[in-house]
Amino acid sequence: MSDNSTVEAHVEGTRFYKRSNFRDALRIAVLTVIIFASLSVLTVLIAIDSGARRAYREARDVRRALKAVGTEYYGGLTPIYDPYSSNGLADGAAEKIARLSQCKGSVILNEWDDMDNAPISFEYQKGLYRIVYTDTGRDTGVTAGVEGTFKVYYSLELLTYEAD
Repeated sequence: MSDNSTVEAHVEGTRFYKRSNFRDALRIAVLTVIIFASLSVLTVLIAIDSGARRAYREARDVRRALKAVGTEYYGGLTPIYDPYSSNGLADGAAEKIARLSQCKGSVILNEWDDMDNAPISFEYQKGLYRIVYTDTGRDTGVTAGVEGTFKVYYSLELLTYEAD
């Protein structure tokens, strides 16, 4: 052996350490908060997604109802599209669309194709969901009313100011 080595006593056996209760409590509290926050965010995202899918299905029904009511108005020689009205629909058309589609939201008709008797652009709003339909038949060369895209938006009201 060399003279530079240090002499250490090697102790065999089990050593007992006192674990800190505060550290354990803090670790459990942090894990609980992280798990709760993650589950809350996941639950909110699932609820928003399911509501968006429901609103999308209703918007498809509104599109079918728009075409049917447009055909009825066309048979009566009156247009369904009224650009001077606040919702773009002729008198009584909104009620017929709501009754036919069985949807409770509001419809705003932005553009109508008189030749093909189909909506080119409309908005359907129910609660915090807004669905915008745009016909893509013009872009692809297909007649209007055959192809279209639905875009679903979710809006959250952050502040409300009331005028005095």
